[in-house]
Amino acid sequence: MKARKAVIAAMLAVPAAIFPASAWLTAASAADETPRAAVTVERTAADADGHFEVTVFLDELPQEGLCALDFAIGYDPAAISIDQTELLYDTGAQAVEILANPDLADTVFNCENVEGELQVRWATALRDPDYWLREERALFRISGTVSDQLPAGHKADLKVIPAHRLTEDGTQTVITPVAAGYLDAEGNIYSCDVSLRDGAVWRPIDETGATMYGDIDLDGKRTVEDAVLLHRAIAEEVALSAAAYANADCEFDGVLTIADVMLMLHVLCEQREAAALGAR
Repeated sequence: MKARKAVIAAMLAVPAAIFPASAWLTAASAADETPRAAVTVERTAADADGHFEVTVFLDELPQEGLCALDFAIGYDPAAISIDQTELLYDTGAQAVEILANPDLADTVFNCENVEGELQVRWATALRDPDYWLREERALFRISGTVSDQLPAGHKADLKVIPAHRLTEDGTQTVITPVAAGYLDAEGNIYSCDVSLRDGAVWRPIDETGATMYGDIDLDGKRTVEDAVLLHRAIAEEVALSAAAYANADCEFDGVLTIADVMLMLHVLCEQREAAALGAR
């Protein structure tokens, strides 16, 4: 908790910078009941050409809102590349801070893509909560490309993690805890417990090899054994051939999930028509 409060204090003292050690000593008293915040990264499939877009959401916020948020999204650079980030939630803080101090241009929302880690910081020194993060909604969007080396139907994880930032002189790495918080009217810092939900990007399955949706073992029939095999494939216990992958995508959305298993079971139990398998 003290570490998270120190991060928040540092962000408010010098927005979007590598903070001096003295800034880490300004944390104040905590709330009696710890406020909560939640960050969720979307799970989605890439396009046929490998392009993807993933949205990062604020799923829960304290009633007062947030004036500081710091985290990173870790990923495997061999599996995906991140090309661009786009802020989707503009509170107006950036425009006001630029008017007050032109040196603060582009400091409210800051993303740095460093060695398999997208480091994210949103912070404003404005005391007016109208300029804070107060709406539970999409915060920003990530655009990138899935590597051809990632097998079809497999996923690349996007994990919310503490940021690993270099000190100002570049001599050492400091691990910055995931932090979110706000100030009260007296300047006391309130640090949130932050719930995190990781995301992922799947490389889509080539559907051209599909012969019978739901026939995972390629024996020309749909049976419970196919559903079991699909479940094991989703758990990455077994690898499927290209044709089996194509047959397994029962929801025809380019990824293998438990929803494909459920649709198969509904068809096998005659709760759904077989035509639902692979339907667009």
